Amino acid sequence: MSDRYKNEIEKILEDTPDLPDEPPEAIGPEESFYSQMISLFHMSRNRKFGSISAFSMFVFSIIFFIGFFITKVNLLTVFGISSLIVSYLTFVWPTSFKRPIILLDKFVAWCGRLFRKTGK
Repeated sequence: MSDRYKNEIEKILEDTPDLPDEPPEAIGPEESFYSQMISLFHMSRNRKFGSISAFSMFVFSIIFFIGFFITKVNLLTVFGISSLIVSYLTFVWPTSFKRPIILLDKFVAWCGRLFRKTGK
């Protein structure tokens, strides 16, 4: 943007009396990388699907992948990928495992309306 336009914009802003003050910048202590990793670890230990935490499922997936590299059994890769997906869903979407049941109930009710016979 040229200086001419910048000056015009600044002049317009100075002449406008109703503008609010600039918001103060939130300057706070930034968390270090180590403290962020510790908080992610604690969150992964607390978010559970049943009795299994997201961290436990992640450890299972690593064990399955190591088992695959040692034995070359493809089934271990499938178990590793599926446990990694469950770990991800448990960590990112911790309270939503009730939600698919609700959606399934709505789908079943919708299908029931499709096949309902009308008495005409």
